[in-house]
Amino acid sequence: MQVPGSSFVVAVERMSRALEQLASSPSASAVLQEVVHCAGASLGLERAAVAWLDTDGLLLTQASAGLVPDAVAACGRYLLDGPHLERTPWHFHRGEPGLEPVLAEALVRMGAVSLLALPVFTSSGGCVGVLLGPSSEPRSYSPEEARRFSLYAQLAGLAIERGRLVASGRTAALQARAEAEQAELLRLTSFQAVTEAFGRALTREDVGRAVLELGVPAVGAVGGTVHQASADGRSVELVAAVGASPESFATLRTLPRAMPEMPGYDAAARGIPVWLESPEEARARYPAFSVYMATQSCQAFAFLPLMVEQRCLGLLAFGFAQARHFTELQRTLMLGLARQCAQALERARLYENERSARLLAEAAGQRLQLLADAGVLLSGSLEWETTVSGVAQLAVGAFSDWCAVDFLDEHGALRRLTVQHAQPERSLLHDKLLGFTPDRSRPSAIADVVRTGRSQLVTGVVPASQAPAEASAPARPDAGGSFIIVPLVARQRTLGAMSFVRGPARPPFTGPDQSLAEDLAARAGLAIDNARLLRKARAAEAESRRNAARLRILVEVDRLLAEAGLDLPAVLDVIARKVSEVVGDGCVLQLMAEDGAFLEPVTIHHPDPEARWLLAGTVHARRQRLGEGLHGGAVANGRVVLLPDVDVEEARASGGLPEYVPYLDRYGPQSLLVVPLAVKGRVFGTLGVVRDVAGGRPYGEDDQLLLQSLAERAALAIEDARLYGAATEAVRLRDDFLSVAGHELKTPLSALRLQIQLLARMARDVATTPGLSERVEKAERTSERLGALIDELMDAGRITSGKMKLEREEMDLASLARDAVGRMSEALARVGSEVRLVADSQVLGRWDRVRLEQVVGNLLSNAAKYGRGQPVEVRVESGNQGRARLVVKDSGIGIAPEDQARIFERFERAATGKQFHGLGLGLWISREIVESHGGHIHVRSAPGEGSTFTVELPRE
Repeated sequence: MQVPGSSFVVAVERMSRALEQLASSPSASAVLQEVVHCAGASLGLERAAVAWLDTDGLLLTQASAGLVPDAVAACGRYLLDGPHLERTPWHFHRGEPGLEPVLAEALVRMGAVSLLALPVFTSSGGCVGVLLGPSSEPRSYSPEEARRFSLYAQLAGLAIERGRLVASGRTAALQARAEAEQAELLRLTSFQAVTEAFGRALTREDVGRAVLELGVPAVGAVGGTVHQASADGRSVELVAAVGASPESFATLRTLPRAMPEMPGYDAAARGIPVWLESPEEARARYPAFSVYMATQSCQAFAFLPLMVEQRCLGLLAFGFAQARHFTELQRTLMLGLARQCAQALERARLYENERSARLLAEAAGQRLQLLADAGVLLSGSLEWETTVSGVAQLAVGAFSDWCAVDFLDEHGALRRLTVQHAQPERSLLHDKLLGFTPDRSRPSAIADVVRTGRSQLVTGVVPASQAPAEASAPARPDAGGSFIIVPLVARQRTLGAMSFVRGPARPPFTGPDQSLAEDLAARAGLAIDNARLLRKARAAEAESRRNAARLRILVEVDRLLAEAGLDLPAVLDVIARKVSEVVGDGCVLQLMAEDGAFLEPVTIHHPDPEARWLLAGTVHARRQRLGEGLHGGAVANGRVVLLPDVDVEEARASGGLPEYVPYLDRYGPQSLLVVPLAVKGRVFGTLGVVRDVAGGRPYGEDDQLLLQSLAERAALAIEDARLYGAATEAVRLRDDFLSVAGHELKTPLSALRLQIQLLARMARDVATTPGLSERVEKAERTSERLGALIDELMDAGRITSGKMKLEREEMDLASLARDAVGRMSEALARVGSEVRLVADSQVLGRWDRVRLEQVVGNLLSNAAKYGRGQPVEVRVESGNQGRARLVVKDSGIGIAPEDQARIFERFERAATGKQFHGLGLGLWISREIVESHGGHIHVRSAPGEGSTFTVELPRE
């Protein structure tokens, strides 16, 4: 990291640039390699080498290919460690007398027979290495060759010296860079310390000391000042100063803001820094300021405005001992320091404002804390007596010495709830000191406050022995002590009063104390009233929850009864199981027998099979007569019987519970509840439950109400099921009667029809009496119609009882239609209707011939009856998806849309009148026959436009 303006850093930069230029040239090793190559070539040697010492004394080598580096190093170490070398070459021959073994071994390892060695010197004359020229043959060198070899030794010395210079320069540059970075780190550490100090500063003096004591050394200044604008904005005040005696800054402590000829005010007014790098510049720009500079040792100044959100809070100034050029980095650092100082001053200002406000609010805070604590206490419980007593205890000590709470009971009498005292042994003394009593029968301040609803503040209370006769008389002003009495008011209703007393040793109560007491009493009164209302609301809510739970149970029972339908056994089972589940452990349902003298158990349920078996055995073993026993008495009286806790001894002693004695003997004390089953005031049974007292609570009023509601629904469901059963039985008997009657009437009617037919034949043969054949023919038609009605009744009975069976066979629907039309042609001709049959092709299928003939006959009879003598069309055709279709269309009176679905029901007709006779069973029987074949029948019609009946039948 560089610090502009420092000569040391500039030198390091120059050295770095020199190292960069030096690094761009060939390295010492590369030069020595070239020197070795050229030295060997100058002597005609294949190989050459050089060994030298670096700056740390480490031996380095550079050799031609083929030379062992270790051998070159051994040879070089030997020559460099030997006697002082001259600048003349040395000649060595392997095998010559006196050759050192180390050198001889080196020659052998280098593969040399002779060796030319020359010391390498630097420019300063120091020997730093040896240039070696080994030869694989014995050889001597001329002076010219030796001179050439020495030139290369000089080059080697220059290269080694250059390498050493480069290494030492690199080391020096690295060291200088490290020192510069360390200096910059120290500078940044100083700025960091300033930042941390700002974080800890709470007041503007702390901020000023932090920015000057730590910032002045960080920017290299010798002194500095921090000024801040005053609260009224008319002047600036000295916050902190460093670097000079206090006397020199005496004139700077408070200055007016309007001094544009001074650099500090210029910087603050424009919001931009002012840099004065020399006295000359200061005199040229601010002549008035040069007078001040003459008294100071500083030669350069920096004036920095303290800006926060476009507002100038003050000024930060630094003074420097020497004239200097402020670099961009220095300006940036000082501006950053000013920015942090401004923010810290703003925080300090806000902190001081908050501290002042906090000091002003501390007194009110204590009062509010009392109110808050009282509010928490009052909202924490429904037991208002306890919480209000706790509030009185809170008030004692911090607010008063003595506190009492009096309230009005439900009769309007004043009752004392609590008395709290900081010193309980002096409580009675305060009673005597105040001279009043909470008894409303005697005049007192408390009674007066409760009556008027207005609080009282009394100071200068005298002892009771010196009190005036009237409680409302003024107390002596020189007496000690004071008290406050405030009413407990909630929702414009006075509930009581709170009294607070201070003894003579404490300051008397004031107006704000009275307001606090009134707020405290208002909260207490509201808490008392809320607690009372909440108790009532919770009681109502509990009752509502019980009602809601009861309603849910009743809705569930209604749903189960609806699902059970009108099946009496299913209804009884649902009632017993649900009642056993929601009301009691066991359930016994008894209904009055047909003779009206006894009760018959119809359903018994218990979740425990063993208990159910025992309960059923004991109940079935003893039939209860009306008016006897638990259930008989409930039926006779029509009232609920509730026995919360009954044991076996009590049951034996009473004699009224004989049916439950075995059960009580086996399972211990039980709770019993029996309610009558009644419909329209008529009691016809009982619903009883039994619960183990040891395993659950005894039956109570809620259980009685629930069981009565269940009994009402059970009675209605049982009655409906009984009535439905009776109606079903009556319908069955009717159908049986119709079936029997039809069979019984069929036989004599057949004989009668036979006799009428014989008589008609005889009448046509004789023809003696006028009109006799017409009468006989009319009697024949009447008998036929009577036979058709009997057939319809018999078919209706078969369909209703499910006894109608189909006899399927392979047949042609078209052929069946032709036969039916042929049989009905005479009847249709009588009413004037012409039949048009469209059945050109076979329509085969498996059907019941007799029943389909009945369907076609019913449709044709219907067309004859309602066709108004218009033509009738009959079509037989193949439908889609393998179905057969029969269509009978008339042009008669038609059917209204709302009647088209109804005419297919039993005993229903679209038209009424004497001219339309019949039972209304033909279309219903036809629909049942068609649907039993898997088909369907429908009509399309409109009033006055005729009707089209369509029958679709599956062929299989």
